[in-house]
Amino acid sequence: MAVQTPPPRPPPRPLPRPFGHAAEDLEIDFGSGDRPALVTALLSACAESADGSDWWQQPVGERTSALVALLRRSEGSDAMALTISCGVEGCGSRFEIELPHAAFAAAPQANQSIEVQTGDGAALVLRRPTGADLSAWRSLRPASREEAALAMLGSLCLSGEPHADDMARAAQALAEADPLITFAVVCACPDCGHEGEREVDLEGLALQRLAARQRVLLRE
Repeated sequence: MAVQTPPPRPPPRPLPRPFGHAAEDLEIDFGSGDRPALVTALLSACAESADGSDWWQQPVGERTSALVALLRRSEGSDAMALTISCGVEGCGSRFEIELPHAAFAAAPQANQSIEVQTGDGAALVLRRPTGADLSAWRSLRPASREEAALAMLGSLCLSGEPHADDMARAAQALAEADPLITFAVVCACPDCGHEGEREVDLEGLALQRLAARQRVLLRE
């Protein structure tokens, strides 16, 4: 595989205003089904970016962090309330926890490349996925989940040749480099006391709440 050079990544623009303070916010289509485009549209609008190209080039974790920061500014809250369902059979209790917004800050990444040791002793050098990658992956028409995962992994390779048995190691390395992509909390159920890890779709949660904010504005 030819060695790729990661594209230059411009710094994201600041978020000068909350969502819902401009008339064009009412025109954003939360029902489009194209989540990467929706996130880019929100961040571009609230950062007053002309075309959003800078947000397309940002790593997914930094886009998620910026989206949650936008929600924080829009709701004026210092913490995010999460509704958790207990996974223990026979319990199924639903309870709420609060996490400070500081927990959702993207860690600064001085080195954008990620090295993964493969099973045969070779190495893959990967870059973190961006919004543009998410958009490109939507157009894939793989024959299987494994083929899709391998195609996505191949698109992130700066050097090395990925194989199917490298995917688990690569997924773990990418998750460690961008923890907001696979964000999880460890908490105990107040009813049965079972403690476990629950994954949280931060991006989806933020979009749901911003969509609810738009619906309120439309009714008003």
